[in-house]
Amino acid sequence: MIHPGLRSFTATKIAKMVSDEDYMAFLDKANRDPNEGYAAPQSNSKTELKATDDGAKIPVAIQEATKDAFYVSDSDEPFVPVCLAWDEGGKGLPDEEELATLIHHPDPANADIEIQDPADWDTQGQYKAIVDAVTKAGKGNDVRVYRVARGGVKVEYWVLTTDGKGANARLVGAKALAVES
Repeated sequence: MIHPGLRSFTATKIAKMVSDEDYMAFLDKANRDPNEGYAAPQSNSKTELKATDDGAKIPVAIQEATKDAFYVSDSDEPFVPVCLAWDEGGKGLPDEEELATLIHHPDPANADIEIQDPADWDTQGQYKAIVDAVTKAGKGNDVRVYRVARGGVKVEYWVLTTDGKGANARLVGAKALAVES
């Protein structure tokens, strides 16, 4: 408990130390945006990457598998169907830079993309239904997982295969956003 005489002394001393204008200036400064005057960092995570071509017919197996499927991470995100024209389908799946170009990555030559085997990506079998649906849509063609860095702790996992050969080939599969902190 503060002695009554000390309370008035403290209030009087504080009143003499700070004028109303100084106090308002202090409050204004305290309430300012801490990022004021700093440029916002450039991040490609806000740029939506292309997952489907306009008018693309998504294979039924992938539609069904992605309907209620979520990738579990710090932020559980839904799987989204992927269906993109792939003129190079005769040679198999795209390399990292080819995929970056197909999905309209803002800097394909420097995109941080890593190719993984589905078994290494899904060691617990959590996403077996997704991998099985992609395998079915690809009629047994090779399936790969592409880990696409999106900036900071965000990455996207693209589970892809081809569903044909030559000029009519398409990349089909599913993708999901993951937050890995």
